[in-house]
Amino acid sequence: MRLLITLYAFLLLSIASLAQKNVFLNEFGDTIDESKFLKEWRNKDNFYSRWDAIGKNNIRYCKLKKDLYLAKVFEYRIVKENLEKIMGKEIKDNKTILVEFRFTDDLCTHNQDNKWTKSEIFNRKKFLNPRKKQIEKDYNVVYICLFERDIILKNNSSNKNEYFFCDKNNFFKEKVFKNPTLCGSFALIKPNEEMIIRNGEYRSDYMAQHLKPENWDIFFKQ
Repeated sequence: MRLLITLYAFLLLSIASLAQKNVFLNEFGDTIDESKFLKEWRNKDNFYSRWDAIGKNNIRYCKLKKDLYLAKVFEYRIVKENLEKIMGKEIKDNKTILVEFRFTDDLCTHNQDNKWTKSEIFNRKKFLNPRKKQIEKDYNVVYICLFERDIILKNNSSNKNEYFFCDKNNFFKEKVFKNPTLCGSFALIKPNEEMIIRNGEYRSDYMAQHLKPENWDIFFKQ
């Protein structure tokens, strides 16, 4: 009987050691309990995004960031030129640019292996295509999905209708999307050099609605 109890205790300890432990951190790096973390994160009045990363011993660190929205002035010409190099085609000077950005090692979905297969890309585009068509028509934007350099995309980048590309030179990661965010980020860049970044899970059509004057003026009051 004693042997059985010992074996049972050993089995429980083994399972516990293999299970992933989550550590929750506030914006200052202090440990907080899960319920408080989720409450703070889900309260949009706090303007928090988050980033989750796997550390040593299979521990998942979940950290809040005070950067749900960022408003900046950024040189439109540089953004446009770098996108044209990536896409292999020109962008009209009067076009607002909408970029959706995906980070390496993002634990948001099963794509955390940093590889997007043909079927995964097909399924994602099945959702995005009608929204892309509508927002480009309604808001006079060019919409592109960028992936951090180390992410492998199994698509045809030479296709004239392609809009999934890798950030080959890490320009956008280093200059625009500097802080990795769970489930990616969005940026709108106007020809007048005003830029809004939204970090965290969102939709392209919702992001495009920020171009409405009553929404844009919240960030850039005249």
